[in-house]
Amino acid sequence: MMFAALMIMAATSYAQDSVPAAKLTSKSETDAKLASFFQKLQAIPEDGNEQETLKKMSLEFVKENPNEAGSYVISNLLAHIIPTQELLNLVDSNEFFKNDEKIQEAKKNWLVQLETSEGKMFKDFEAEYEGKVTKLSDYVGKGKYVLVDFWASWCGPCKAEIPNLIKVYNQYKGEKFEVLGVATWDKPQDTKKAIEQMGIPYPQIMNAQYAGSNAYGITGIPQIILFGPDGTIVKRNLRGEAIEKTIAEVLK
Repeated sequence: MMFAALMIMAATSYAQDSVPAAKLTSKSETDAKLASFFQKLQAIPEDGNEQETLKKMSLEFVKENPNEAGSYVISNLLAHIIPTQELLNLVDSNEFFKNDEKIQEAKKNWLVQLETSEGKMFKDFEAEYEGKVTKLSDYVGKGKYVLVDFWASWCGPCKAEIPNLIKVYNQYKGEKFEVLGVATWDKPQDTKKAIEQMGIPYPQIMNAQYAGSNAYGITGIPQIILFGPDGTIVKRNLRGEAIEKTIAEVLK
């Protein structure tokens, strides 16, 4: 499911955003390179190793294309499938990528992701809704494991994860575990409507907008992060079956 989502996201972004005016290659050549590459990716067999194959093919493409096409693949594919430090090392090892404006803009978020990677202490943020200010620290670092879901009512993949979150909340909620939603890039009235329609029982930080995403370098949602009892970041990028598996393991 994650592999399919990545492919759709990257291909859609390519179709809608296209590639900016070329610096080292012509725009038509860049478009052709990317179109050919995405066709090859579509042919990857779904044999359980597709994520690793995607990574290998993307790294090979970037190595062969230190140009706008390579930059696009770094930003729209590799940024979602390799560790942040590996991503930064890749960019810094090549002169074109080091000086590419889009890569350098994206690098700001990658550095924030590194600051909030697994093993690091949480970064606090706050949001105001209906005259009340709520902080992440109202929940995190209070002696419980807290599973935090950065989501929005308009986000299909976010909604697909809600049943998984409700399941672990109902199964494990108590003195050792809590689930928290963070309404990200969303209108409060739409968030409230989605909460009611989907029967979401766990608390929410409403109207967070960019406060949480800026604090954690989030460029796509859902982003589901598990925080430890002391506020340490235990796991980022949790999805699907990995959510329950991770919670069961830390609480055993």
